[in-house]
Amino acid sequence: MKNKVCVSALALMAVLGEGGMAFGQSVTDDVITITAGRAPGTQTGDRPVITLDSNALAASGLSDLGDALAFNPAIVGSEFNDDPGTQNDTSGTSSVNLRGLGLGATLVLVNGVRQAPSSVASDDGASFVDMNALVPDIAISRVEILKDGASPLHGSDAIAGVVNVITRDRYEGFEVQAEARGPDGFDGAGFASILSAIAGTEMGALHLTGAISYRDTDGVEGFETDFIPGTGLSALGQPGAYSVPTPGGRQLIIDRDCAAAGGQPLVLGADTAYGTPGYCRLDYGQFFSLIPDETRLNLYGALSGDFGDTRLTVRAAWADTQLTRGNSPSLPALSFPTIPVANPGNYFGQDVIWNGRPRGLSSGAARRSFDHDTLRLDAGLEHDFDALGREWTGAVTLAYSRNELEATITDHIGDRVSAALNGFGGANCQTGASAGDESAGCYWFNPFGSGALVTDPTDPRYNNPELLAWMLGEDVRTSASELTSLDASVTTAALFALPAGDVSLTVGGQLRTESLEVNHGQTFNDDAFLFIVGGPDYSGERDVASLFAESVIPLHERARLTLAARHEDLEAFSSTDPKIALAVDVTESLTLSASWAQSFRAPSLHQQVSATTTLQSLTLGNQSLFRPVRTVGSTALDPESSDSYTLSASWRDGGWSARVDAWRLEVEDLIIEESANAILAADFADDGVYNDPRVELSQAGDVVLVRANFVNAPSVEAQGVDFAISHDGVDLGRFGLINAGLDAVYIDEFTLFDPVLNTAIQAAGNRNFTNFARSLPQWRASVRTGWMNGPWSVNAQARFISSYDDDENSGAEIDSWTAYDLQAGWSEEVRGHVLTASLGALNVFDEAAPTVNTPLGYDTKVHDARGRVLYARISVAR
Repeated sequence: MKNKVCVSALALMAVLGEGGMAFGQSVTDDVITITAGRAPGTQTGDRPVITLDSNALAASGLSDLGDALAFNPAIVGSEFNDDPGTQNDTSGTSSVNLRGLGLGATLVLVNGVRQAPSSVASDDGASFVDMNALVPDIAISRVEILKDGASPLHGSDAIAGVVNVITRDRYEGFEVQAEARGPDGFDGAGFASILSAIAGTEMGALHLTGAISYRDTDGVEGFETDFIPGTGLSALGQPGAYSVPTPGGRQLIIDRDCAAAGGQPLVLGADTAYGTPGYCRLDYGQFFSLIPDETRLNLYGALSGDFGDTRLTVRAAWADTQLTRGNSPSLPALSFPTIPVANPGNYFGQDVIWNGRPRGLSSGAARRSFDHDTLRLDAGLEHDFDALGREWTGAVTLAYSRNELEATITDHIGDRVSAALNGFGGANCQTGASAGDESAGCYWFNPFGSGALVTDPTDPRYNNPELLAWMLGEDVRTSASELTSLDASVTTAALFALPAGDVSLTVGGQLRTESLEVNHGQTFNDDAFLFIVGGPDYSGERDVASLFAESVIPLHERARLTLAARHEDLEAFSSTDPKIALAVDVTESLTLSASWAQSFRAPSLHQQVSATTTLQSLTLGNQSLFRPVRTVGSTALDPESSDSYTLSASWRDGGWSARVDAWRLEVEDLIIEESANAILAADFADDGVYNDPRVELSQAGDVVLVRANFVNAPSVEAQGVDFAISHDGVDLGRFGLINAGLDAVYIDEFTLFDPVLNTAIQAAGNRNFTNFARSLPQWRASVRTGWMNGPWSVNAQARFISSYDDDENSGAEIDSWTAYDLQAGWSEEVRGHVLTASLGALNVFDEAAPTVNTPLGYDTKVHDARGRVLYARISVAR
């Protein structure tokens, strides 16, 4: 462990005055489940576990579980905002990124059992579990976050840690809750209504619990904000610009009707005999959705029972998210087609090469739709028995989960646009007809500005609406991800006795089957679209088997040693991962602990078998332009492996609790998708031209496609310090009870080796747009305070994120951001019913998200651009 980690723990105190917030998380947890360990015998201060219970989640005022986790200081770089610029198919989902190591480095469990990942990966190729698709928020009892490598306990994917969502399976009575919330800066747009209910009852030896929630959100479009218009400007606009042959070589000329037809001219020189040099741009950012239109339905049910020494639990959950979001009116023509001199709109008197897109401002936003469906079933059985002179508990859980997605995108079909540019457009154009012979069903497509301005159908420059519709195609992506698992274990609290106490033991195993299938339409399979290009369908599956054991050994009445190991076999490779942890109670209040663990992450099925094309914002010269990036999976990938080290001090005295965790992660063979921006930067840097075979160019030399591979990057070394302190509550007598807490995380180092740039990069404190890491502000802190007096309560909190550099924009600094939240509540029993009401505001002072020169105008992986959000919540319970 490097000395500067320890220095960071002291340096933390120097910045706490800058602001911060915590949303009611406890420093230690009174109940540590299998999230942090399976063998009994540890104490609450032994392990770095954060617990967010249902009261803390409600007091935070944040919208849902995804938002609450995204603003936890230990989690950074998640996808919790919708971003059409970086989320091709993941709109409507929410993910977690513990320690910033990637969406796939955190294992997500529900009641200690794995959940099928989303059937679509993020743009950087990471597989993840959709936090929006687990259970209704009202059915969550608590969320436990283990901030430590956990493969010895849970197997693959737990390199950064584990998030375990635990449900309210023994709820008694009923509760109905209604909530309204929305930002106050968009004239009513962005309003969301949420209805939730939970009920539970005893039925003899059985207990039945059911829960439902429904959310309806009215979206906010880019043009409804004052910060998105102008953030996304494409040089390939409508009507466009034209590469014109001149005596001195080709020259790019702006369409003479650019401004009149809704384009934005970018003049790059004095007028020539051919026209004005430059581009005709489109402000596509204004068509993106800041908040999409969305409905989300979550259902959950649990049947549990105690039958003497046997306990049974059966659970079912289902989630459906339907979402639409805005896209630019059309996508660019990356084939850069030639427009013949015969085209009626061509006023140049010669063939020209088109730099533009088929539709522009007058067409309005195109819409993308997404329909996510997630099913989960599990059944668990526990039985207490005696064997070998010991008391044992046996547990078996069988679980099945499935995620399905249907996503649509529209784009023009390349050969149809080409045919129409040459006068042979139309569904009924007869073979052998002359160009533009409308009597034979053949039409011209006029991409020039006159095509948007001419409204007379008899004008040969007029664009027939049926022709425009014929050129447009729709790709429907369907995908499904499945996971079936069988877990079995036996546990004893007293395998044998030592002078200091009993040695506990848990041994068990797991079998699971994973599958993934992705299908597109034939047009996509044929690479026939104008911009999104396409790719093949793909599928894959694998079986996984593992054995594990964990033991807690009392070395002294004040010292405990934990040993754990797991062997996991994933067909092509296997991994054996050990863990050792020592905890010492220095005093009755102070516990010191240290742990070391090895963890691993197998390549996801997506990274092994996929063949995907995504649209990514790429830096080309001095412009950020969207281009397709194609990535093909590889079965030759090695698993990631890591060593994690944690040194901790946990202290509790009276109502006070405090904890400091100094942590370090050393990851080898990190699985990444090569950064397309890094490929372009490295290619251009060597000789000033693009000639890497992974970069495809048009005949005019424009970048039209980048091919990126999944590779094993050499290493990542990350370290930092977590600090938390809280007080359960100070009794003020007749003035009520007040409590407070503070949590902060400092990332001291995040050194990665980029295989494309062939250099080591310090990613901490950087946005990391040009490499494979995600945004990593070095400081994230949170502070809270709460007051209760009789039926009344007030909660105040602040969320602080430090400034960091923007490597996309020449190292410009992205400002620090602090949001202050306030909530007032009332709860009283009325005629046997408990009525609860709360009013609140997130970001009370309407602090704008720091500006970033990128589409949408802010960092969607870090900040919240909704501004001040007001909400009201009321519930009735009995």
